[in-house]
Amino acid sequence: MAQYKTHTRFNLILALPILLGLTFYTLHPTRPFLVTFGIAFTYATLFMNPDLDLAHQIKLFSLRGVLSLPFRLYSRVFRHRGLSHHPLLGSLTRILWLALWALLTFYLINRAFPNHKSLIQFYLSYKPYIFYGFSGIFLADLCHLLLDV
Repeated sequence: MAQYKTHTRFNLILALPILLGLTFYTLHPTRPFLVTFGIAFTYATLFMNPDLDLAHQIKLFSLRGVLSLPFRLYSRVFRHRGLSHHPLLGSLTRILWLALWALLTFYLINRAFPNHKSLIQFYLSYKPYIFYGFSGIFLADLCHLLLDV
């Protein structure tokens, strides 16, 4: 099992350039979509990886600790190398976990949950960005899991 620094180096130095190139030459996305993919991949590599089931062990007063703050409770709910290391469900659990935090924040700010029409409108307006963002997260997780094998 590789360490955090090994996962990070592999994902950012080797996997990200290769995947950006493959995405560019196969899907021909516009620059904003490639940037979305790259940012999502980098964030997922650094702060939203399958090892967040150990987030309670990260030093809180550090950049990594602050940016993994929403996952401190996640690390108490999910055991290490359990569901969070599943190739598809692990990414989905972390995305849904962040979505729940976003909904809670939205509720506290506006005292109401967004209605389904506004969520559908948001999805329809930003569908390609959502696709490239989720793709970046899923592929970063797959690269992480590849090193864990």
